[in-house]
Formats: sequence, structure tokens, C-alpha cells
Amino acid sequence: MKKKTIWALIALLTVTFVALIGLQIVYVSSLISIQTEAFDDAVQRSLAQVSYLLERDESRRYLEKELSDRDREMLSIRSSAYVLAMTRKNRSLTDPSRLMPPTLEYHSAIWQPDMSSSDANKGADAENSIDEKVLKARYLSQQDLLNNVVLEILYQASSSPVSQRINYKKLEDYLRSELLENGLDAVPFYYQVVDKDGEVVHASDGIPEQVGLPDYVELLFPNDLGDTRAMLYLYIPSRKGYIRNPLMTFIPTVILSLILLFTAVYVVSTLWRQRKLSDMKNDFVSNMTHELKTPVSSILLASQMLNDKDVQRPAAANEHIINVISDESKRLNLLIEKVLQLSMFDQTRHASNKMVELDMNQVIRSVADTFTLKVEQSGGRLETSLQAENAVVFGDELNLTNVIFNLLDNAYKYRDPERPLQLRISTAWLQDMLEIRVSDNGIGIRKDDRRKIFDRFFRVSSGNVHNVKGFGLGLAYVRQVIRQHDGDIRVESEFGKGTTFIIHLPLI
Repeated sequence: MKKKTIWALIALLTVTFVALIGLQIVYVSSLISIQTEAFDDAVQRSLAQVSYLLERDESRRYLEKELSDRDREMLSIRSSAYVLAMTRKNRSLTDPSRLMPPTLEYHSAIWQPDMSSSDANKGADAENSIDEKVLKARYLSQQDLLNNVVLEILYQASSSPVSQRINYKKLEDYLRSELLENGLDAVPFYYQVVDKDGEVVHASDGIPEQVGLPDYVELLFPNDLGDTRAMLYLYIPSRKGYIRNPLMTFIPTVILSLILLFTAVYVVSTLWRQRKLSDMKNDFVSNMTHELKTPVSSILLASQMLNDKDVQRPAAANEHIINVISDESKRLNLLIEKVLQLSMFDQTRHASNKMVELDMNQVIRSVADTFTLKVEQSGGRLETSLQAENAVVFGDELNLTNVIFNLLDNAYKYRDPERPLQLRISTAWLQDMLEIRVSDNGIGIRKDDRRKIFDRFFRVSSGNVHNVKGFGLGLAYVRQVIRQHDGDIRVESEFGKGTTFIIHLPLI
């Protein structure tokens, strides 16, 4: 897959998922806003109805009081009229019990006018006239009654303390029933009744000492004259949780979208790594072809010279040709060994390893003795400092030997031509781990390259990329072997000053 295609795919996935997540966020935010508005409207309707019910209760109380007062007044008037009538009718009243107030039926009988049978038509007209007068009188009486009640509420009730105007038991019952009526069943709440001066007149049971600002405020007795009105403060502690609870169903959708996003990112990153790996493999094949071509050409040329019987050569020349064939064959064999290392990366752990108890101090001495001559020929120096008294590990001798050799060979290839190479190998005991350090004063590694040097086929460039021969497999092989031995490896380097590889292996 081409790089442009991968970049286009990355851009398309990024835009798509950003838009998807953005739409979900907007949608969820809109739902939260709608749910919040619906919840607030339900509470406000409940509070408005509670305020109306309290005002209605107060009007009813004053109306009942006025009716009670009117009844007592009318009863007193009727009793006086009855006594006066009886006194005029019978001056010789001897039974005081006759002065008791009459019943409604008797009172009606007393005030019914006499109707003679000789004047029936005239009596009927009089009766109709009396009915109209009674209705009119009753209407005027009721209007007067209501006017008196309204005036009493406006002047007397408005000036009464709030505590005398509200039945708090009913107030709480009203709140619960109205919230239930508006679909807010079992919503916990606290409330306070506050007078015009901001003083708390009454608070519900169990209200916290510090409640903060109220969630909702409702005006009580809004029709009062002047600034005498009270306020009802309502607190709903679980308001946010209650509002967002129905939206919990959208969380799985968001989670699935994120999982899909991470999966897409992983797939794209895998494609990108495969693309880079493919490029590195192509470079490897090209480099390997070039490396193999040189020794093969030298061997073919030397073989042709030896097979040419027509040319007379001294024995020293034949010996030189034979040495060339031998050297190039060794070089070719080394290249083949490097290629064979590729197969180790896909093998199972310890599948081809012969694990034995191994003294790493002896392994390091053996490799150092072999490598010292090569370093000294270039004007450098190899120093060993094997301070670990216990350096016995459980490992494969061949692979661990190749690890030390590859690190030394890597330091030799990337030495600084401006100064002699200084190599140092040391061991130290760290509790249950063996620490091996391989240090050099070479060209160092840039910060951007440090995290890539253990990748297969990756090569640190030094000016011209062909200055240092190799295939980018050495350090990848080293890390693979160390991991197979339950160890770890890290690098410390400063560009232009040198590099140190630090290996930790578990001791027996």
C-alpha cells in the first residue's frame, strides 16, 4: 500500500471519528438540556400549584370565618325579631322557654304572609315578587360577603406573620403530591420558607445545615399588597443525577465508538509499520544483494585465475589468490549467518536454545580476547572490569556469546575516526540480577534514533548511509535473545560522546 493511500486513510478515519464523537456529544448535550428543561418545568409547575393551593386555603379559611360570623349575626337578629313578635302578640307571656330561638321551619312559618282564598291571583303575584326580592337580596348579601372576605384577606392577612398563614404539614403534603402528579416520583427534597426580610421561618426536617443556594424559588401569596410576600426555597440534592440518569443508555454507544476508534488506529498503525517494514526489507534485499555480489565476484575471479593454466605465476601469487578465496568465503559465510538470524525472530521462546548454567564472566573474557586484536589494530583499546562475584545465569552460550560480540562489533563499526576507540565491558551484581555494561566513545546515537535502534532492519546513518556496512539486524537480534533469557536491555547515549548498552540478566 502506498504512503499516500495510508495517509489518506488516516485522514479519512480521523475526520470520520471526530465527526462521529462530536455528533454524539452534541446529541447527548441536547438530550441533557431537554431533560433538564423538562425537569425544571415540572418542578416549577409543582411549586406554582403549591402556591395556589396555599392561597386558596387561606381564602377558604377567611370565607369560613366570615360565614360563621354572618350565621351568628343572623341567628341573633332572628332571635330578637321572634321575641319582639311574641311580646306584641301575647303580653301575658308566662313561659320563658318560649323565648328559645325557633327552628328554621318555624321561623319560615312566622315570616310567611297570610294569603286569603279570595285573593289567590294577587297572592301569586306577590309570591313572585317576593322570590325576586329574596334572590336579589341573597345575591347582594353574597357579593357583600365576598367583598368583605377579599378586603379582609388584602389588609388583615397580608399583615399577618407568615407562620400564621401557612399550614406546614399541608405544605409538605402539597409538595409531595404535586411532584408526584408531574411525574417526579420519590424525588428527595428539602424546603425552606423565608419571609420578606430573608429570615428562615420554617425548614423541613433533615435539611442540612449548609444547603447553599436553592435549586428553585417560588413566590408565596403573590397577590398580597406591598412587599409582604414570602418565598419558598426548594432543594433537590439528586437533581443532576436524576436528570442524567435516563442518558446512561448512551454511555455504551460512546464506549463502542471509542473501541472502534482504537481498533481503527491499531489497524492503521499496523499498516504503517508493515509499510515501513516492507521498505526496510526492500533496502535489506538491495543491500544484501550488493554485499553478496562482492565476495562472490572475488571468488569467481580468483577461481578463474587459478584455473588458467596458460599463465605462469609464482607460488606466492597462487598463495595470495588462495587467501583471497578463503577470506571472501569467510565473508560470504558471515553474510549467510546474518541472514539466518532472521529466522530466530519468529521462533517460539527458547525453542532452539540449549539452556545451561553459564558463567557470563568467562563468556565475556572469551569474546574480549578474540576482539582485542581487532580493536588494537585500529589504534583502540578494550578494557574489561568483571566485578560481579556471582555471574552464573541459565542461558544459551552461543546466543549470549553472539550478543556480546554484536555489541562490541557495533561499537567498532560506529567508532569516531577522529579519536582512538575506547571500549569497556563491566559486570556488577545487583541483588538477583547481573548487570553487563558495554561502553564506547564512538559517535553516539541521536535522541530520535534511540527508540528505533532495536527495530529490525533499522540502521543509524553516519553521513553517507553506505559508510557502515550491515543489515540492521544486530541489535534486534540482541534484544530478542535478552528477552528470551527473561532479561532487559536499554541504551544510554549522547551524540558525539559515546554510547553505553546496559543488560540485566536473572542470576541462578
